Amino acid sequence: MARISREQLHKWIVQHYINVASTQKQITVNHFLQERIPRQTIYSIIKKYEESGYVSDKPRSGRPKKLSRGQLTRLKDQLVPTNRGFYTSDKRTTAPQIKFKRIQKFEPKVLVWIAISEKGISTPFFSKQKQVIGQITDLNQCIVAPLIPFATSHHTKGKYLDQNDVQFVHKELNLQNCPQARPIETLWPILKKMVYDEGWEAKTSNQLRRRIARKLKETDIKIVQQMFLSIRKQLRKIADTGPYEACSS
Repeated sequence: MARISREQLHKWIVQHYINVASTQKQITVNHFLQERIPRQTIYSIIKKYEESGYVSDKPRSGRPKKLSRGQLTRLKDQLVPTNRGFYTSDKRTTAPQIKFKRIQKFEPKVLVWIAISEKGISTPFFSKQKQVIGQITDLNQCIVAPLIPFATSHHTKGKYLDQNDVQFVHKELNLQNCPQARPIETLWPILKKMVYDEGWEAKTSNQLRRRIARKLKETDIKIVQQMFLSIRKQLRKIADTGPYEACSS
């Protein structure tokens, strides 16, 4: 029952109880039972009037509503996933902009790749993160393009580790979730804080790229050098005791 109808019913019962029945409950109950009002409802309304002296509901307490019922319904339609497909008896007559309409589920992301050492930070490589970066992109865009020029510009040695038969760590033993062995994992939260400082928000992906590149240039070299102070000791500890024990201490 709506609130307006409920309050109107309260007034009818109370007025009959006072003016017609002279505060005799049984007369009021018998009268409204003939109108198919439940007996318990009649007694509850009379009891409420006798205890509080009010006929209608008191004003509601609490914070006022910020959204009306119509605004809340429209908001739910936009956020709650429902059956938003189209229905037609003949697909040939359906317009293409309706038949092939696409909705973006997630916000676009930008992948950032950089190399760091005690000498500084390499030129960043940006890519739209549509899928996992393959080995060809990793080799050409991450290793050949930024990493090798970055390494040769700070180190004069021309011989690489693979030329000296140095044993590399196998992929299955090179655990990903080991930030203590990777100083760059410490740099990412620092860079994120610098990029989104003071509530900054990117309007486009290109704007985000420029912001990241500028903040990388503003990064203090002393912070990067501090990350590498104990990395050799940490790597030796990982090699001797294993990554789990070394990283948990």
